[in-house]
Amino acid sequence: MGLGEGVMHRIALIILLLFSGVGLAAAHPLAGTWRLQPDLGTNLAAWRALDLIVEVDGNEVTLTRQFAAGRRTFQDVTKVDLSKTAAVIPVELWPDARYLGANIGGDKTKTVSGQWIGDGNVLRLNTDVVLATQQGEHPVNVLGTYTVSTNGERLTLIEVRSTRTQPLVFVFKRLEGAEARRTGTAE
Repeated sequence: MGLGEGVMHRIALIILLLFSGVGLAAAHPLAGTWRLQPDLGTNLAAWRALDLIVEVDGNEVTLTRQFAAGRRTFQDVTKVDLSKTAAVIPVELWPDARYLGANIGGDKTKTVSGQWIGDGNVLRLNTDVVLATQQGEHPVNVLGTYTVSTNGERLTLIEVRSTRTQPLVFVFKRLEGAEARRTGTAE
């Protein structure tokens, strides 16, 4: 005795919906490749382009920033396990304010901790670093809040730095397909 064709179609549809739902739930809203929209936020000054690649695997978040200015490029990677107290990450260069003569100092590391806020569309990272300037070394704290828009197409990063009186605002758009595989360039 076999199942009717209608019952088979319903079972196949239910299985398809179940597996589709699993795939959608696994994709984190913050994950993806994002390109800075410089006209919508704080000026990068010496850099002309910035791509941000975000990977989310459970409690592990990896942020890869790809800076460009003409033919000069720089990439840094921050990998944080949100289930742990903090990560100590080696730092090659402090790209965020190189035009001010602020360079990485101290032991050339940064200490980063983080947490998901609300429904997981907001990531907050707390970073401590020592910067070297002509006046000496200075501890700096950066509180970064990464928020994804409700439609998933825009990422806003608001950074509050202990060395500044005004927050920095960076707005990114999501890149898809071939566009996401091309690094932003200033040329």
